[in-house]
Amino acid sequence: MILILYLAFFLSKGDVGTTMYPLLKIGVGPRPVALGETFVALADDITASYWNPAGLAHCQKLQFFVSHHEWFLDIQDEYVSIGMPGLGGYFSLGGVYSSIKDVEIWDNSNMPLGIQNLWSGVFGISYGRCMNERLALGFGLKAAYEDLYEEQLTDVAADLGAQAELNEHIVIGGALRNLSYTLDIPMDMKIGACYRDLRNFNLVLDVTLPNDNILHVSTGVEYNFNEYLSLRGGWRSGPYDISRLGWTSGFTTGIGLHFSGLTLDYAFVPYGKLGLTHRIALYGGLHMIKGTNSLRINVMDGDTHEGREASLSLSGVKQGTFQTSTVGLLDLKNIPQGWVFINAFAAGYPEKYDSVYVQETGKHDKNILLYMVKPGVFRGIVYDAATKKPINAHVVYKGPAYGKIDNDPLAGSFVLNNLPPGTYMFDVTGKDPLYIAQSCSISIERGKLTEREFYLVKKREKIVLRGVNFDTGKADLKEESYTALDEAGRILLENPDIHVELAGHTDPREITTTEYPSNWELSLARAEVVRQYLIDRFDIDPGRLSARGYADTQPVAPNTSEEGMAQNRRTEFRILD
Repeated sequence: MILILYLAFFLSKGDVGTTMYPLLKIGVGPRPVALGETFVALADDITASYWNPAGLAHCQKLQFFVSHHEWFLDIQDEYVSIGMPGLGGYFSLGGVYSSIKDVEIWDNSNMPLGIQNLWSGVFGISYGRCMNERLALGFGLKAAYEDLYEEQLTDVAADLGAQAELNEHIVIGGALRNLSYTLDIPMDMKIGACYRDLRNFNLVLDVTLPNDNILHVSTGVEYNFNEYLSLRGGWRSGPYDISRLGWTSGFTTGIGLHFSGLTLDYAFVPYGKLGLTHRIALYGGLHMIKGTNSLRINVMDGDTHEGREASLSLSGVKQGTFQTSTVGLLDLKNIPQGWVFINAFAAGYPEKYDSVYVQETGKHDKNILLYMVKPGVFRGIVYDAATKKPINAHVVYKGPAYGKIDNDPLAGSFVLNNLPPGTYMFDVTGKDPLYIAQSCSISIERGKLTEREFYLVKKREKIVLRGVNFDTGKADLKEESYTALDEAGRILLENPDIHVELAGHTDPREITTTEYPSNWELSLARAEVVRQYLIDRFDIDPGRLSARGYADTQPVAPNTSEEGMAQNRRTEFRILD
């Protein structure tokens, strides 16, 4: 933060044209230049070393970059760089050489001294690295040289950069460039944003604050028609005075051709009255210099994490049959980039299938965890949903194993031992044909006991939701009613084909209020509140539930006492279909 405030202070105090080393201001690469010199957030190739070193983190392969800039007044620039992965990130080493031919030299007395060829250059190294999935940071060091005939200048400077992905489409970036102890170097601060469509479209915007000029804005757009052709265009408001050079001097344009891992870029940039400029570059992977990689496969017991000797069958970019060491290790080198598919076989373990993606360079580790087959145990109990008493039932199960069993008719329970782990489908049918069969999916874990209760309902059965009672003249659910209602919800979930009527009842005392003109409206309201609770809490299809009020026409207890009348203020659960 101190560095940013320091730079912003000095950048705001500079005067136009007061710095040396104009080569440090010349944008590198036809692609960024064609985008209006807007690249700080998009930077994703080897030219990021000039625009924002953090962008180097997105490079992976060993690659080269050569570029030629054709300026007016016989000025030519040549830029060469090479990039390579290393130290968990990516390095770029390069430089630009600029020459001016046939410069007339005059002394202080205005006497000609002859013709000279002058040159200047910038040489540097940059490094970028991803700190996490969304943030990349970068750093660069450079040395600048300028030949002024009578004097030669040399200075050093540094770059700092960052890029952050806000989401899959939006990236922001910032760079402090040419930081130096002297203000003779053209320092600047760039911030930018990029909207990218991952298939074929990039839209970029930069703001630049230099120490020897005014703040200026630039923007650009890149459209990739296909894997072979890219078109680019941009506009910039500075650093020169557009009003003097002409409005067309703000526009930039360019094209990119891609084939067989190589890219040829061209940029056309007019400078109004000064003339036209051209940039052309070729870059791509150094296929003749192959990077090295390694893959270590470690086969282990999944429970103890101890190594296990195993046979491995590999397919994909690496094929063949291999044997690990006695501690489960296999080391492979110089594997083509791509997926390696692994089948592992070890004595006493089931076959294990896995895969790993291998990059062209770097170290890769893949752990294969093998688990011995430990059977699981399942214990079930079948109840009548209304009486909560055990009933006699027949059970069919299908999964990694399959079979059928009858439960104990008195206890209602059954036990399945030595079940291979996995997902099973259970079909439970009551011996009484009035019971509606129930089906469910149950996961059996290795070496564990799994238990489940089955509640079967009868066709046209009426279940009193005991504990779901209401205050006199009220239709509000009490907290103590939730246990019984949750049990009803479970029955509905376990029997997804049944349709139910929720019947509301009252005691005989007549009620006449604005909300409930009679006991009929009150009993219906009680049924409706139960229906809505089941829909909201258990996500039950509303079409499976209907509500009906019966007032005091169907008592279940004498209405001669407060206790009896409390029992009659109830809601029932009736199986319709």
